[in-house]
Amino acid sequence: MERMEEYMIMEETAALVPQYDSYGRLGTIVYELYNTYKVEQSPKEIIQQSCRYYGSTYEGKVHAAKHILGIRQMVPISVCEALRLYFFPTCSPDSDRCIWIAPSHIKMIQPYEKKKTKVILKNKQELIVDIQKGTLEGKMYKTAMLMVTLQQRMMNNYEK
Repeated sequence: MERMEEYMIMEETAALVPQYDSYGRLGTIVYELYNTYKVEQSPKEIIQQSCRYYGSTYEGKVHAAKHILGIRQMVPISVCEALRLYFFPTCSPDSDRCIWIAPSHIKMIQPYEKKKTKVILKNKQELIVDIQKGTLEGKMYKTAMLMVTLQQRMMNNYEK
């Protein structure tokens, strides 16, 4: 697995999974369609840096998603609307257990053991997440609602 100091989210990015290294530093295993990387940044740092790269702030994206969806916590975010880069957190983004997943790369989800879910990505990689299937489906639904709402607003402006 290739190591990187920093990582920028792109269309191939499927999931950001937190992992501590042997020195106790929080890093990330980045799952892409064709590659997997070990990155020294935390998942949240990658999300924050990627938002800035694409012209916004993480805080701004969170605030907008809360407003659009009418929810207050664990909101999905649009890292970049133009490239359709949307991710949702599996738990509080401040938790060192938070996995960020791009729903566009999910092929299937299945219940797994008690209160866990198996996420099968389009490239057949599998992730086990610590939330129930129904909760994960709800997160996917909220992410889809955010994406559709933002796309409709952009299209409405073009039509005027």
